[in-house]
Amino acid sequence: MEHPLKSKQRKPLRPAWLAVLLLAAALVLLALVLLWPRLFPAPVKQLYPDPVAVLPYETLHQNDAEQLSAITVEPLGGESYTLRHTGGTLLLETEEGLLDINDSLCASFLEAATTIAVENVVTRDATEVAEHLSDMGLEPPQITVRITYTDGREELFHIGGNVPNTTYSYFRWSGDEGIYMCDAGIPELFSYTANQLLPFSQPTLISSLVDRLTIANEAGKLELSLRRDSLGNTAGQLHSPISYPINNDSAAALYTALENFRLGTLLGDAAALSRELGFDAPVCTVDIHQQEGMFTRINEEGQLVVENTSTQQLRFVFGRPEDEYFYTCAYEGKAYLVSRFLVEGLVAAAPEALLTAHPADLGGWPAQIALETPSGSLTVTVRQELRLQENGEPEENEDGEWIYDTIATLDGQPLPAQQAEALVKRLRALSFSGRLPEGWSPGEAAPRWKLTLTDADGNARTLAAYRLDAFSDAVTVDGVALHYCYVEALDAALGELKP
Repeated sequence: MEHPLKSKQRKPLRPAWLAVLLLAAALVLLALVLLWPRLFPAPVKQLYPDPVAVLPYETLHQNDAEQLSAITVEPLGGESYTLRHTGGTLLLETEEGLLDINDSLCASFLEAATTIAVENVVTRDATEVAEHLSDMGLEPPQITVRITYTDGREELFHIGGNVPNTTYSYFRWSGDEGIYMCDAGIPELFSYTANQLLPFSQPTLISSLVDRLTIANEAGKLELSLRRDSLGNTAGQLHSPISYPINNDSAAALYTALENFRLGTLLGDAAALSRELGFDAPVCTVDIHQQEGMFTRINEEGQLVVENTSTQQLRFVFGRPEDEYFYTCAYEGKAYLVSRFLVEGLVAAAPEALLTAHPADLGGWPAQIALETPSGSLTVTVRQELRLQENGEPEENEDGEWIYDTIATLDGQPLPAQQAEALVKRLRALSFSGRLPEGWSPGEAAPRWKLTLTDADGNARTLAAYRLDAFSDAVTVDGVALHYCYVEALDAALGELKP
């Protein structure tokens, strides 16, 4: 007799397994939710078009320069003038006839008159802003430019005021009804007066031949001398209001100011504009003495030529600041603008800022170092010789600089170059620690040490140290006592050569 099959009873799941299954199911469901858009992407409706870059700069019209006859500039409240186009250039029309103008300005006028370009559009129809034309400086215009052509045509530019929060100016052209914005260079160019267009020659200022300067400014009157050796090392000496060496960085900065000095825009007659441009109470006057000598320049054919110049005395009077970029400057009866950036070192020169804090640094290499102390003395001579190749050409290092060999002696005996170079380096680093009390004097005291340094041209400087206190020595420089240094400063500079 068969018995029916008995159903097997399932064992209940343990709680741990149940938790695992629930977690797995949750992860599968999450994956489906995240992947669904990728598996079945919905069509995307583009609500907004992709942005397209719009360049507002636009050339409205271009004319043939050969057809240009004249440019007349009529500033509001100023004197108008006319430039005649002759032989491919522009000439200023005056009672004395046609005069040449500055070459760079001539090119700018020709470009502005033949290419009508704007930076942006205010409106294509001036009637839309008719009530605002006066606010834009276009009714009446600040500057009217009248351009005539050989075929009798005439075009007008109207230049207005500045566009707020931009570097542009409002602009109209008779060729259409629009109101535009033009680059700042357009009003700047047509703001030149007739006198400012005339060319002028730069002064023959040869910085390498300048040996003396007199500067009168807010700090007082300074008299100083400058020198530069054959290797380009600079040094200087203040002579008034006190006799003291100038720090080498300041001497180099003064040379740089002289090298880069250029007269800018011609403003007119200096005497007639004296009060207006500040020459009656100038911020600075600079007198420059330039010695006789040879100099090089590039001639009109682009060739390097060597010329000789005689002794010269030049004077520049800086009247007042002209906005943040220029000073007014009077030179030989004419008034100009000059860059504030280039001449600020002259205008702001002050004695305290010029004085050296490294008295044993002559700028170039010392030819002789002589030390005297109560316990002994020493004399070091140093010279540098240019290293030559077999073909006689100077040998260069990896940076393209000429290589020099150092030859030195100590009390007449050969001194290793490495020791001599280290000595010079330490002496250059010797620095003052502070300023002496006003009126301090060594009296009858004997110096603790005396150091005399002489350069290759025979210029000498003598330092003498006197006990100030347990930690400091007062140091005179060529007899003038202004500063003190740490009592061990010279010993640290001499190192192993200390007597």
